[in-house]
Amino acid sequence: QGYYVQRMFYAVKGVKMEEENKQTYFVCGGGLQGLAMAAHLALNGEKVTLWNRTPEHIDEIMRTGRIYCSGVVNGIARIEKASANIEEVVTNYILVTVPSTAYHDVVRELAPYVNRNTVIILNPGRTFGAIEFSEELKKNGVKEMPQIAETQTIVYTCRRSDKNCVTVFAMKKDVEIAALDRMYLNNILKKMPVCLQKYFVAQKSVAYTSFANVGMILHCAPVLMNIGWIENEKVDFKYYYDGISKSVAKYIEKMDAERINVAKELGYKIESVSEWLSRTYNVEGTDLYECIKNNIAYREIDAPPSLDSRYIYEDVPNGLVPIEYIGKQLNVETKYITNIIDLANGVYDADFRKTGRQFPVQTIKQYF
Repeated sequence: QGYYVQRMFYAVKGVKMEEENKQTYFVCGGGLQGLAMAAHLALNGEKVTLWNRTPEHIDEIMRTGRIYCSGVVNGIARIEKASANIEEVVTNYILVTVPSTAYHDVVRELAPYVNRNTVIILNPGRTFGAIEFSEELKKNGVKEMPQIAETQTIVYTCRRSDKNCVTVFAMKKDVEIAALDRMYLNNILKKMPVCLQKYFVAQKSVAYTSFANVGMILHCAPVLMNIGWIENEKVDFKYYYDGISKSVAKYIEKMDAERINVAKELGYKIESVSEWLSRTYNVEGTDLYECIKNNIAYREIDAPPSLDSRYIYEDVPNGLVPIEYIGKQLNVETKYITNIIDLANGVYDADFRKTGRQFPVQTIKQYF
């Protein structure tokens, strides 16, 4: 009897030690994407911590440790800790989910805690996000560069309904992921939560994930072409189903062709948005308009409630601007993309080219 009691004791002790040694994943950003990722991991048995710059946005999660998730990911997720103090929650496996326009601020927060053993995945990096993140770390005095990867897009098609509530409409499949230093990608994927691994497909260069940024194509033009409806408080409409008409879709296809041509001039073949929709969501259509209409996951996606949207503030400077800038250097015409940047500058009384990512071709090639 004593023998079996002793075996049970060591078995329980072993489970506790294994639990204590289990990797804790740090979700850096408490917006809709961060909540979806934190909930998804926690509901699959992973240890998760969460951080957000603005404590008011996650105060309910800080108080209760819970995220309410509905949709294809469903349940009450319990996380280890949520905080606005990064020191309390940072770990050596970091899943960045903040808008790419926040990288400057996030890097300043993370810089004291990263080293060569730290994994950082930008979800997503947008265009040349991993390059910008690396350059910012250097500016902030980081000597041992972490293992940085970026994804083509966020895995979750989601919306946030409250401070601690998120709905996941769909999980995208075969999301491209690449490491800034390709020798680290296997290690990054090996240490990734098992529940996430199946949604990613490895790419050999961040050139592919950067040029494959579909957000800049699907977001910017439709917002600017639906300004009247977005600003009309009496009207609610579905962003993809109502906002992208046949004419809007045709314009988007012209922008998409320019993106593909710029990548081709640098030696990279990337898929169109229509091809991406077919691969990611298993939809069919003869053109972009039909692919969007046939995508069930888009049916409940509302339009932005105001013009104060990451669809412009993020996707113009960190998507369209770098494509246009590289295009100019390579003598590739991007007149349709240029039109949207000019329109955004005029409507928002801004200079998105000045604040956007403008890397010389030679700098880009060093990383590719």
